[in-house]
Amino acid sequence: MNQRVVDVVLAAAEEDFLSNNKDAETFAAELALLGSTLVTAGDFLGTLSAAIVLKQIYLDRIQAQKEQKEQESQMKDIQDQLTSLKKEIKALRRMK
Repeated sequence: MNQRVVDVVLAAAEEDFLSNNKDAETFAAELALLGSTLVTAGDFLGTLSAAIVLKQIYLDRIQAQKEQKEQESQMKDIQDQLTSLKKEIKALRRMK
């Protein structure tokens, strides 16, 4: 975590402690709650980013499959044209 964020959070907690004059146990419990909240938020962001990456991987694979099918279709068309040209050449040779 960014050190500046940690410093700001600790400063705010210290100011809150001093202004409310809480006992050390209450202050420690509030800091623990704040810390676990920040950890939970970090875990959520990590999970969210993993989900985004996974979705992008799926989309990339789908796109690659589409491109592969298009290439196969184009190759089949080229092969069909070559076959047709060979037949025409054979037919022309027979006419001579």
